[in-house]
Amino acid sequence: MPNTSSSNPPSAGPPPAAPGRKPRNRRLPAHERRDQILDAALHEFSERGFGAARMDDIAARAGLSKGGLYAHFESKDAVFQALMQRMLLPDLLFGERPPSADAQSPQAALAALVDSFLDRAYERLGDDDFIRTLHLLIAEGPRVPEVLGSWRENHLRLLQSQQAMMRRAVEGGALRDSALTDMVQLIHAPILLAAVLRMLQDDTHVSAVLPRLRAAHRRLLLEQMLPHDPA
Repeated sequence: MPNTSSSNPPSAGPPPAAPGRKPRNRRLPAHERRDQILDAALHEFSERGFGAARMDDIAARAGLSKGGLYAHFESKDAVFQALMQRMLLPDLLFGERPPSADAQSPQAALAALVDSFLDRAYERLGDDDFIRTLHLLIAEGPRVPEVLGSWRENHLRLLQSQQAMMRRAVEGGALRDSALTDMVQLIHAPILLAAVLRMLQDDTHVSAVLPRLRAAHRRLLLEQMLPHDPA
């Protein structure tokens, strides 16, 4: 009877990837690979701090060789900047053009813009990666101000563009001249407050407060920006 046993045990296949790390060698489109790298970087920066995190660790967590990582990002600074750009550029109240006083119903038009803005902004508050990235910015940003240069410039440029648009809308009679139209950052302030609450408070408290905060935020925007009734 032939001997069917073997001195070599059957192969068990490649060892499993380390927890939280992606398996290697799966080909992805460039934008998906970039997001995968940024997800890995967020874990590394959050766990180790920006200074202690290494490109080798980011690559390993993303399931890439170090060379594969450098094919997408030239440095750890570039990874950090891209992470901020992906998660922390501001949502804008207005799109490419300001509201018009000639609209058939200025009140309804502004309410629709406000509701769309709040939908996007408060949805982001439920994204754990957004909260972790904001926490990372607060914790690490003061230590590496030069690394944040590109993100700061883009952030400021978007806010300045929105501020100019609001000023044109005020001058055209579509928006009321108020503190909110004087400083567009005030429009975003309640969202930042909500994000801080998510970082500091338990889920039960946040779940109870957020709907009330959003409702108050909506009322603030509409009351302060709707033009006065000429009558």
